[in-house]
Amino acid sequence: MTVYVDLLFSLNTAINYLLLRGAAAIGGVWRRPWRLLGAAGLGGLYAVAAVLPGAAFLSTIPAQLAVAAAMTALAFGLTPVTLRQGLYFLALSFALSGAVLLAVELLEPGLRLVGGRAYYAVSTPALLLLAALSYGLAALVLRGTGRHSGGSLVRLTLAWGGRDLALTALKDTGNHLRDPLTGEAVVIAPAWALSTLLGCAVERTAFDDPAALLERLSAAFPRARFRLIPYSAVGTAGLLLAMRCTVSGRPALVAFSPNDLSGGAYQALVGGGEG
Repeated sequence: MTVYVDLLFSLNTAINYLLLRGAAAIGGVWRRPWRLLGAAGLGGLYAVAAVLPGAAFLSTIPAQLAVAAAMTALAFGLTPVTLRQGLYFLALSFALSGAVLLAVELLEPGLRLVGGRAYYAVSTPALLLLAALSYGLAALVLRGTGRHSGGSLVRLTLAWGGRDLALTALKDTGNHLRDPLTGEAVVIAPAWALSTLLGCAVERTAFDDPAALLERLSAAFPRARFRLIPYSAVGTAGLLLAMRCTVSGRPALVAFSPNDLSGGAYQALVGGGEG
């Protein structure tokens, strides 16, 4: 059987990327796509190395777990959620393997052994479709189900344009606000925080028309990268003005609410699994 190294690498990288994106969705965390892609590429290199002559040791369970751990660390960093995200990644991987076995039983493709490992003759489009379905299940059905319980208070520092602002934020499990384009979690800050970061007064009433406010502030501060984030809550829905700034040393989206977020114990909200 001929194994095309470029196809093997590309296929495994694509599948790993989808599985890592799915793990991020389940855990309710956001990581830059290049980190996920780098981790997926590491998995692709492992898949190629595992079929090379004399590399049978790479097929052992300890080697596989070591590679999975390295991929998880590269994708999500060494943080308190790393182990949890690794378990989600393994769970999705096992789910995908089960889906492939189901396809094998239904379609009865041929089974071949390469380097002592089993390879099923499932087509590349079929494998990618199954991986995409695994990601879709995680992103649409299981998104955020693995977040830690919230309720604790954390300190945040918002920074933009040489100005910074320290806030106390509640890790709220009910806060599911995310960028609809990337799935990135969004920090919610009070409207007055925007005035502090911009160094100019922004009237609270201006937030009643977020589209007009976006147009006005984008013209005055073109480097701020303003955008609108849709939100929904019990009995209400609308748009929040948001900008990308630095939150405790990391780039993040911050949306500004015209309403007070608490009675004084905290001034901002983050998701229960963030921070």
